[in-house]
Amino acid sequence: MKLLIFLAVTLGTLVTGLDSVYSKKYYRLPYKHRSDHKECHCLNGGTCITYYLFSRINRCICPDRYFGIHCELDADSTCYTDNGENYRGMATEDECLPWDLPSVIRRGRYHADLKNALQLGLGKHSYCRNPNGRSRPWCYTKKGFTIQETPCNIEKCGRECGQRSISKYFKIVGGSQAEVESQPWVAGIFQNIRGVDHFLCGGSLIDPCWVLTAAHCFQTASKNPHNKSVYKVFLGKSRLNETDDKEQEFMVDNIISHPDFTDNTGGNENDIALIRIRTNSGQCAEESKYVKTVCLPEKNLYLRDNTRCEISGYGKQDYYDIYYAQRLMSATVNLISQTKCKYEYYDNIRVTDNMVCAGDPTWMTDACKGDSGGPMVCEHNGRMTLYGIVSWGDGCAKENKPGVYTRVTQYLNWIDSSMNAISTKSRFLPEPK
Repeated sequence: MKLLIFLAVTLGTLVTGLDSVYSKKYYRLPYKHRSDHKECHCLNGGTCITYYLFSRINRCICPDRYFGIHCELDADSTCYTDNGENYRGMATEDECLPWDLPSVIRRGRYHADLKNALQLGLGKHSYCRNPNGRSRPWCYTKKGFTIQETPCNIEKCGRECGQRSISKYFKIVGGSQAEVESQPWVAGIFQNIRGVDHFLCGGSLIDPCWVLTAAHCFQTASKNPHNKSVYKVFLGKSRLNETDDKEQEFMVDNIISHPDFTDNTGGNENDIALIRIRTNSGQCAEESKYVKTVCLPEKNLYLRDNTRCEISGYGKQDYYDIYYAQRLMSATVNLISQTKCKYEYYDNIRVTDNMVCAGDPTWMTDACKGDSGGPMVCEHNGRMTLYGIVSWGDGCAKENKPGVYTRVTQYLNWIDSSMNAISTKSRFLPEPK
């Protein structure tokens, strides 16, 4: 009986004390932007509540859409701005490791145990972040016994890739003309020879500052670095040898060819290159009706055989033509099974898993000389995605000899790391005067 009386009195005291806590000075309305309670560190308008009943436990009460111990997670954030350093959304990849994983803390430079982890967006989660100023949010993934930085597949805010103003299908070889609005990511790469600009290759705008193309476009007998000053890149170009107000012209800042590119196998292995572009005033491409970026594919995207895709460029309309097409051309091709391409049309020495084959079932349309480096885009999730880069083939529209394209999904990490290497370097260079 004494024990019951003691428990009743104690419980009554606690309830009375709790009531006094909430009726007096300890319960406060939150500030509009951020709580200033030193022990809570509530972000995004979170309210710091102290539970005196449980030994002064502090907790943030988060407003709608925000979660986490400090209200640091934004559930409504589905895209990132600039390079994503301030991204606090909940996007992740299946392979992403938690930032508080012991192996990440031991071997990673950025983890949840850092003093400024909260400011960097790191915590007990595996959401994509950009704590070191790369070109986009990333996460740690495990490859064998190593931990590596892997870019996340998150859209950038305010600019949608793979969207065009008009949609038309045309042929390249022996075909008709295409409006540049139907392929607004197509780039024309020119080389100055003895004071005259000559068309060299096609390319694809994957970022306002970057064009993706084929490495064999810059292949020379010598191993000397490319003289980037002799190249120009045009976007929004409808006519090859004419200029209009739709076009944007750029200098070439950098040319990065894949270090393992080779044509020793009879095909073009690792046939991919990046070009960083800028205007005379240092600007990158501006989005317009005639200039837009194409989407890079998702990691591990593998489209079914016979999927219809599009190729476009300024290449020759026939193998024996002397001149390139004077207008932008476009064609549809169907993806061909890897096995059939390797063992029926070509062989497994020339065609590797870094390539994808596509052709017209009637063998009437195809990419041709001059289309090299240009895009093969396929619609995926409602957007045009860069699935292949025009690389090589046996002739043009030759029966049983489909076009062979660089498989872009194999090079996403290389693309990201190459772009980051230049972007990071430029962050530490002095501003031009």
